[in-house]
Amino acid sequence: MRLICTIDDPKQGSALSTYLMQRGIENQLELTTNTDWGSPEYGTATCKLWAYDEDRFAEAMDLVQEFERDPSHPRFHVKDQPLPKISIEAAPEVVLKERQPMGVITLYLLIACTLLLIIANLTAPLVNKVSSNIPYTPVYSSPTYKTLMYDYPKAYEFIDRLITIYGIDALQEPNTLPKEGQYLLQEFYKTPYWHGVYDKLTLLYKNPPALWTFDAPMFEKEREGEIWRIFTPCLLHSDLLHLLFNMIWLIALGKQLEQRLGKSRYILFIIITAIFSNTAQYLMSGSGFLGFSGVLCAMLAFIWVRQKRAAWEGYQLERSTLGFIAFFILFMFSIQAVSFFLEVYTGSGLPVGIANTAHLTGAFSGYILARGNYFAWRAA
Repeated sequence: MRLICTIDDPKQGSALSTYLMQRGIENQLELTTNTDWGSPEYGTATCKLWAYDEDRFAEAMDLVQEFERDPSHPRFHVKDQPLPKISIEAAPEVVLKERQPMGVITLYLLIACTLLLIIANLTAPLVNKVSSNIPYTPVYSSPTYKTLMYDYPKAYEFIDRLITIYGIDALQEPNTLPKEGQYLLQEFYKTPYWHGVYDKLTLLYKNPPALWTFDAPMFEKEREGEIWRIFTPCLLHSDLLHLLFNMIWLIALGKQLEQRLGKSRYILFIIITAIFSNTAQYLMSGSGFLGFSGVLCAMLAFIWVRQKRAAWEGYQLERSTLGFIAFFILFMFSIQAVSFFLEVYTGSGLPVGIANTAHLTGAFSGYILARGNYFAWRAA
């Protein structure tokens, strides 16, 4: 099935569709309404006409050109001439894209992300503020998140052992810990772990003579065989608002990809883009990140490219929507740049907490996959 043309007037679209059926060219008329409230064309309807028989695609294009030259000609309007009998099965089909169902894989992803957030909230420790020298992850994270985040350094395990023995409240005043607790705390401070390139950059700009060295161990849990960690951070979310924002976009974008790629290629697309964006974010900022937004940016870039390279695949993405997402990513990148400047020159940055590297690399991976043929739409 290939796209023949797009017509702004639904009446003309219906007339052309019926005329093509008269000529024996089976087609599908797709009626869509602009639901992007930020667009000046909000509420307007357009028709896309698709040809089922690709062998007659050239003939259909010739007839469309005739129609465009004079759409008011009597031969294009059924009330001006008798119609041959057409079976119900062969009649032009009108498809409303808004009714497109959610795919099974998209639904499973939504359920998995929601359940993981619920489990994390139920099992996360209730903690008052602890010493600023203690990292956030080993203190505040649930056991589930510790198991699924990209990496969990050995250094964090000393904090876990300390909490198990003395309780989490003991970290509010670490100086009051007994000798054994002080030993565990010192072992944590002495054990290097990967903080990411970002910290190296800030240190280098703060202190130009500093050496550009990478002595901290990387991929610690992956090297122990916990290979699932390179994917699972995309299933984790920090709070309900974070989850809600990502899942709304997953429903809007994921169901389009799942319908056109099929389950197996859709799963493969998610795995590739998740691994790529997760790993890039880990290299930049360490393991303290989570969220599905890297994969969502890959989906956005993929759909944008496929709309340009293969419009007949029928992906739906308004230009204003893409512009909003691009603006959001660039805006957060600008905030990160300001935070970097403040860290270098004042010693204190902004609490950004946005995985910008995952966004950008996710979009890049989606762009690359869209330019190939493996993830192109093809009939089952």
